[in-house]
Amino acid sequence: MHAFILAAVVLATPTPIPAATPQALPYPAYGTPAPGAAVQRAQPGVPVSVTLAQSIAIAAARSPVLAIARSDYRLTQLSVDLARTGLYPNLAGTASVTRSFGARGGNSGAIGGGFTSEGLNATLRQFILDGGKVISQIRQAQSGQLAGAGTYQRSLQTLAFNVAQAYYNALQAESATQLAVQVVHQNEVQESLVTAQLRAGTASRVDLATAQLPTAQARVALVRAQGNQLSALAAFANQLGLDASALVMPVNDTPANPAASLLTQQKVDYDQAVARAFLERPDYLAAQYTAQAAAYNVRAQRAGLLPTLTGNAAYGTNSTTATGTDFRTGGSAGVTLSIPIFDQGVTRVQIAQAQTQADIANSQLDESKLTVELNVRQALVGLISAQAAVGQAQAELSKAQEILRATQAQYRAGVTTLPLLLNAQVGLTQAETDELNAVYALRQAEQTYLFALGENDLGASTL
Repeated sequence: MHAFILAAVVLATPTPIPAATPQALPYPAYGTPAPGAAVQRAQPGVPVSVTLAQSIAIAAARSPVLAIARSDYRLTQLSVDLARTGLYPNLAGTASVTRSFGARGGNSGAIGGGFTSEGLNATLRQFILDGGKVISQIRQAQSGQLAGAGTYQRSLQTLAFNVAQAYYNALQAESATQLAVQVVHQNEVQESLVTAQLRAGTASRVDLATAQLPTAQARVALVRAQGNQLSALAAFANQLGLDASALVMPVNDTPANPAASLLTQQKVDYDQAVARAFLERPDYLAAQYTAQAAAYNVRAQRAGLLPTLTGNAAYGTNSTTATGTDFRTGGSAGVTLSIPIFDQGVTRVQIAQAQTQADIANSQLDESKLTVELNVRQALVGLISAQAAVGQAQAELSKAQEILRATQAQYRAGVTTLPLLLNAQVGLTQAETDELNAVYALRQAEQTYLFALGENDLGASTL
């Protein structure tokens, strides 16, 4: 793995970046070994090292959350098919054989004989005019389908965002472990120097104890960093829809200059960014189509107050004798005009319900618009701040390295004390940690910004 770590200078020799991966270290590095907890297993068909785009593609194929969203979208497609059936004629055929038996007569007491009737009939029904109800229902379903597509697309973007967060969390945790290894080595080198001075009689046991404390603290930090990394890798595998013990490692995509953005078309102007978000955010588009579907529902319910004209036709052959023979054919055709007069107020209540639902949908659209604006504003500010923080963290690291080199020279010349040297070492460690955190805060800010614009699915859509 290629973790982002800047080597610190300790004494006269730069501290090397450890070449071993965290998995090569015993877990925990200090204490009772627990190797089983750190085991990772390769998964069939899944590469060991994955880019962010590959991670999103794997999650899109395996995530049960996205599978549920995909099924929900399929239901909206079927609703359109169901609504369109209202345009088609209704044709029904019946075949019947009926045996009827006579009953005891009233005053005469006679018992009537039975008879048989047989028939084969077909009926055709087709609406001609219905006040636009069927058309409104079809358009309502079509708008609902478009809203469902937007909801599904946003589910994919949410999954991609969660994968990206887990991706960079894992990279940050890996880098933190590498840095912790380096800090332990730095402190061990410092402790060895004081030990040598103690043997030469130029340092006291208090100096040695003072040097041993940072080493012990660094080892505690390493053990914690190992645990954090294993946890982060498990969370990353889980986001991909894999077993938590899956051997899948994110590829470091940090550029040579960590302050450089990975965004190819960064929009630093708020007005331009929010305008782009209104065009791209599928959840905002889904809210628009939901409001449109609610408006069509109002039209469909109002059509219940209008007359309907229906065409009817029937044709069949039926027996005419008591023995079920002597079939005669017959047919009919006509139209039926139905004019609603009073239906107990049901239609008017349905209209009121539909109008209320439309009002709710319009309010939700307004809320969605405000949410988009807020998301873009916060994401843009966060991105700019994260970029600036990386630059300042680099300056902090450079200054910490300079201070440490100067303090080391003073200590070797005997003009400064060990505590001051150790303070300089602590300052360097803090600066390295700050830069590490700033770099991955920038990576997260970039993903948050893309998510706010609705542009973070990386073409992984499977609509």
